[in-house]
Parts: sequence; structure tokens; C-alpha cells
Amino acid sequence: MLRSPAAPVPRPPAEWRRSAARVISLALSAALLIGLYRAVNVRLIAQELRGIDRLWLVISVGMIVPITILRAIRFFWVAPAGALPGIVEALRLILVATALNVFLPAKTGDLIKSYFVTKRGGTSAGVAVAIVVYERLCDLFGLMSWCVLGWFVGRPVVARVPSALWPLLGVLGAVCAVLISSERAARFWPAMMAGALPARLQRLQALAEGWPDLFQALRGRRGWVVLFSLLLWLVHLVQIWMFALALSVPIPFTVCASLSAVALLAGQLPLTFAGLGARDVALVVLLSGYVRPESAAAMGILISTRNLLPPLAALPIMRPYLSAVVDEVGVANRERTIPA
Repeated sequence: MLRSPAAPVPRPPAEWRRSAARVISLALSAALLIGLYRAVNVRLIAQELRGIDRLWLVISVGMIVPITILRAIRFFWVAPAGALPGIVEALRLILVATALNVFLPAKTGDLIKSYFVTKRGGTSAGVAVAIVVYERLCDLFGLMSWCVLGWFVGRPVVARVPSALWPLLGVLGAVCAVLISSERAARFWPAMMAGALPARLQRLQALAEGWPDLFQALRGRRGWVVLFSLLLWLVHLVQIWMFALALSVPIPFTVCASLSAVALLAGQLPLTFAGLGARDVALVVLLSGYVRPESAAAMGILISTRNLLPPLAALPIMRPYLSAVVDEVGVANRERTIPA
């Protein structure tokens, strides 16, 4: 007797959503880049890149190494004591997460760090997820702080951007400062979610409880982490200014820091693929009062190397981490299919 063919197993809705988000982000990045390069002279961009100062190029691209190490040090400090065996393991997880962020939308590759902090350090899932959120808020605080300070000192001239943007960024930066420093605010969010979430979403309440637990684990390190985040993003902005020097773009550091910070914030929005397109268009618009569009577009290409080189460095070390995740998912699926 012939067996009827097995019905295809439907893909989980979450997987469909991830695939759709990935396709949308790729399409939006492609649309923005196509629109940008149709509006500028591609030959002039090529000339800018051919005439680049090679010494400054090597120095500026080489800044990716200390930036990545600084990110690993901060990750090690934010993680609870004993959750990571050392800074080397923190560096490995940073590289692996950066590589996964290239393929996953909204930088959800960072959750790989949460997984291994939970698996190896015995940390709760709520605290592990809170680490990722805390680092992201520290990044936003550092970036907005230098953006507003650069605007206050350099007073950049940007005709196409409303003047209210800078005070708004200042307010958002202050909100981030409260969220990463105030224990009272840390206790407020779980209490608010407990009253607002329906019973079927109480699992999110357990994750929210990880936020005040992380504050308890950080204790006196919070101030140092915040200051370290300011240093980290200063190094980021110095690297971008070095890209301008490599292209012989005459722009003061304070102006470059303020405007490139806004462009980086545009690239942080979870809409495009690794920030491509949004960051490039923002650079061209913001720097229009100082350099020609082709020079700004060339800077955007150089800035893209910041998101491409670390994933390449992660390729030789990714296999054991991905294997561990795949094995864990396989075990969870088998346990789910075994009848009670």
C-alpha cells in the first residue's frame, strides 16, 4: 500500500516574521542606496576613494580593533560577576553577535550574548536580556551626549534639519541617563508591567524582573560603565573623523562628531539592513553644508567597513557557538514533541 505523502510542516509564525523583517530591511536599504547613488555622481565617488590617503585609511580602519576590544571590556563589566570566564570570551561573544547582526533584523544577534551568559554563568534569562538592553541604552546615551556637545561647541550649519532636533536628542539622552543610572526607575518598570500585562504574557514579567536584578549585580560599577560608554563612543567618532581626514574632507572635529553621530543614530533604527542606506543618506544630507555629496557618500562607504570587518573576524570562531545553540534548540524541540 502506498503511503500518502506527509503534509509539509508549516514554518512557525515567528520564523515567517523574521524572514519578512529581513526582506523588508534589505529592500529598504536597497531603495535608499539606489535613490542616493542616482542623485550623486558615482564617478566622483570613485575618484574620492582612489585619491584617499592610505596612511590615514590604515589608521582609521585599524581603529576597529581597539573599538571592538573596548566593547568587550564593557560587556565583561556589565555582566554579573562570574557570568563570563574573562575578557577573551567576552570578545568572542561580541564578534559572534556582530556577525549574526548582519543577517538578523533589529540587531537581534546581540541576544546570542544573553544565551551564553545564561547557559554558562547561571544567570537568569531576565538579567541576561537586561544586559543587552542596558548596553544599548548606554550606547544611545554616549552617542547623543557627544552629538549634543558637538553641536553646542561647533554649532554645525544644517539647513535641511529642524533646529529642534538637537534639544530633542538632549532630552532623549537625559532619559537614557536616568534609565541606566536610577535604581528607582529600575524598580518602576517591573511594577508597571505587572499591572499592565495580561495573564498570558506574564512570562514577560519575569524578563522585566531582570532589570532591577541587573542593577543589584552592577552596584557601584554603573558609574564606571556609563563613563566608559562615553569614552567608547568618543573613540567611534574619532574614527569617523579619521575617515574624513583620509578623504581630505575639511571639516572640524566637533562638527563632524555632532553630524556623524546623528547619522549613526539614523543607522541604529531597526528599519534597514545593518544601517545601510539610512546612515548614508543622513550623512549626505547633514554634511551638505560642508562637503559635496560625493565626499559624504564616500565617507558612508568607509563607515560601512565598521560593520563588515568584525563579522569577517568572527567566521573562524562561530562554529562552536552556533553548534551549541542548534543542539539546544534540537533538545527543546524533542522534549516538546515527546508525549506526556
